[in-house]
Amino acid sequence: MNTQRNGNGGVKEPTLVLEVIDDPAIAESIRAQIERGRRNLKWLSSHWDEVLPQARGRFVAVAGQETHVSDTPEEAWAWAKRFHPEDDGALVQYVRPEGGPRIYAHRGHLAQM
Repeated sequence: MNTQRNGNGGVKEPTLVLEVIDDPAIAESIRAQIERGRRNLKWLSSHWDEVLPQARGRFVAVAGQETHVSDTPEEAWAWAKRFHPEDDGALVQYVRPEGGPRIYAHRGHLAQM
């Protein structure tokens, strides 16, 4: 999607372009990239205990079924590209810091009780 400004300084509605990919080679390449991404995500899911707690408040990159913790997303992507340039299914994820209390509010109408 691409958002552009109109002549009055306002924002135009974003445009969305859909294309049909009917080339089997391109379709297979896309499927393979998605599978590499799934593999990295599955690997991360099974290795969180090795990544935490040092990753809290930082970015975790996963490429080639290997992790790297960085302070910025740019550093995380740079690591993935440098050490696993063949893995186009790499992912970078921010890990929320532990900290203050979480407040869960009931959205019902308690005043009517």
